[in-house]
Amino acid sequence: MKTEPLVAPVIHRAATYLLVADVARALRHYRDVLGFEVEYAQEPLFGIVRRGGATLMLKVADPVKPLVPNEAQGGTWDAFLFVSGLEALFAELRARGAAVVYPPTQQPYGYVEFAVRDLDGYVLGFGEEKR
Repeated sequence: MKTEPLVAPVIHRAATYLLVADVARALRHYRDVLGFEVEYAQEPLFGIVRRGGATLMLKVADPVKPLVPNEAQGGTWDAFLFVSGLEALFAELRARGAAVVYPPTQQPYGYVEFAVRDLDGYVLGFGEEKR
């Protein structure tokens, strides 16, 4: 019996899963303010947004349990997106009214980064390698 060689595995895409207070509101914010396209919506329970290779899944949270973004637990971001054209993206998001956590900042590890906060308090970091 001849065995076919295994195809090398490739991860094509990743999605961050965020619990939100209101899926419809979150979808509008990600579309209108952060420039994502709504890829899928099953309101009021679930939605998926995508911009370039970045995908975020948004699920309605249990209203009794508090949302706790990573920043509130000592972290920095809830999602980090690697980009090109960082300065143009920052200008776009600021013009759309995004809540800026910090502006483009050169980091010692060779990236320029900025961050914005969504309506549920999640922090999205955006970074471009600039050595």
